[in-house]
Amino acid sequence: MAGASAAADVALSCAVATPADRPLVFEPKVGLAPRRIEARGHLELTGCTSPDGTATLLRSGWGTVKASAQASCTSARQVRGSAVITWFGVNGRPVGTSRLRVKADRLVAQHPADTLLTGTVAAGWLAKERVRGGITPATALLGCATRGMAALPGSGRIVFG
Repeated sequence: MAGASAAADVALSCAVATPADRPLVFEPKVGLAPRRIEARGHLELTGCTSPDGTATLLRSGWGTVKASAQASCTSARQVRGSAVITWFGVNGRPVGTSRLRVKADRLVAQHPADTLLTGTVAAGWLAKERVRGGITPATALLGCATRGMAALPGSGRIVFG
């Protein structure tokens, strides 16, 4: 029953992906050695469900994210930034927004882009909820260490609660 309890603590869970032909962008590109980078891009949230029943009106969303971090191909730290999600209801019309504070002090992840989905909702729908998620790259990360990575298309999950 622990799994059921954990699911009940989730206000909203959505599939998340970079829009087609619009990957997350890193400047300068992420490489093998950690360095200060700026990240920005858009995210599509779809198939949203509210296990605890508090956000059943929210079905999908469109987000913009902007952050800076000390990052390499395998880790990110000192992540600071913001995101705004515009939420859409069952009829596809906007129903409100959430302003997120993106913050991760030290995170070794599958990919540093996962840190862009870590933080809290500062205002709007789901205010004060924790945010966590992950983005799986559409292509292998092997090239990151040798050539660097300026952009990342991908998809994953984001959870509020």
